[in-house]
Amino acid sequence: MNIIPLPTIEAPQDTSRIFDVSINPLDRLRTIDAGEFEDIACQWASGYLANSEHYKNVAQIGGSKDSGRDIVAYLDEEMQTFDIFQCKRYKDPLSPSVYMSEFGKLCYYTMIGKYNKPRKYFIVASNGIGQDLRELIEHPKRINTQLIKTWDKYCKPKRKITADGVPLSHELKEYITNFDFSIVSEVSPQTLLQQFATTSWYKYHFGGGLRKRPRVRKPQEELESDEVTMEYVCQLMQVYSQHEKKSIKDIETLSSIKKLHGHFKRQRESFHNARALKRFSRDEFINDEVYDDLKNQVYHGVITTCEATFDKDLDRVDSTIERAQILPIKTSELGDISILEKSGMCHDLVNDGEMRWVDNERENTDI
Repeated sequence: MNIIPLPTIEAPQDTSRIFDVSINPLDRLRTIDAGEFEDIACQWASGYLANSEHYKNVAQIGGSKDSGRDIVAYLDEEMQTFDIFQCKRYKDPLSPSVYMSEFGKLCYYTMIGKYNKPRKYFIVASNGIGQDLRELIEHPKRINTQLIKTWDKYCKPKRKITADGVPLSHELKEYITNFDFSIVSEVSPQTLLQQFATTSWYKYHFGGGLRKRPRVRKPQEELESDEVTMEYVCQLMQVYSQHEKKSIKDIETLSSIKKLHGHFKRQRESFHNARALKRFSRDEFINDEVYDDLKNQVYHGVITTCEATFDKDLDRVDSTIERAQILPIKTSELGDISILEKSGMCHDLVNDGEMRWVDNERENTDI
């Protein structure tokens, strides 16, 4: 058995569907190819199942040796109690004839002890299940009878369950007779889409655009401990110290200088707006590439100003921020970038060491 931990999935390279609403998601699900459905199943498992409070771990069972288990969601740390999600991409709703071998795998492999009986067994199909299969699931004892009756046709032949085939032995027949198929149910296409829509990957397959960017609240007056030590804060304190010709190392000292304290609060607000944009981009696009591209545009738009000669470093900060605010930056993914976001990216660049607010030659001189 090849147990594959769910991968850290990169954002799909094809972003053409993000804003496409021309095809109903249910219709698109019914017509996607097998490769894309496999991607959706894995992304759904990673983005929805793995975040469920019910499951301790979620794994993908890989390849032809999955033994009838595409995705396994474990309910305990010991990985002994679990739910199975069997994913099927077919152009038509699943029928008993198509699915009977999967029930055969479930019985055969749990009988020989390859894995425990699952708590629940879910069928996840791109086109759902047909009426005949639904009636069997609604009356689970009929599955026992039907599976035994059709075993030689759908389960016994070579490569249906094992390479050599699986004859219906007396032991296996008795096991199937007593198997509790009430554990079987369906994740309908509608439910799959509803759950998948809560993940960051949904829009890459079914469109609908991005979520509305949340409004960013002004940061609280008191800095968090991690922000106190951030490079952009440290450099701003040096800027203010140079301006006042005295040491200003903390907010308490700065708060007594009204104009500079107001200046600092505005810089913090813009920095927090940029960080909120970064979080939003990461959530929507899986990684930081969209935000990093924006920040790189801001860098090239302001670096000449930032590296110019100024008598006071505070003038460098203000001139660089002013330059950033008028940059005509707009992206197809995120639309217009606000003044606060562009200003905040300057401080983010300082935080990352790509720019400096403090003149390198003046940095080590006495105030």
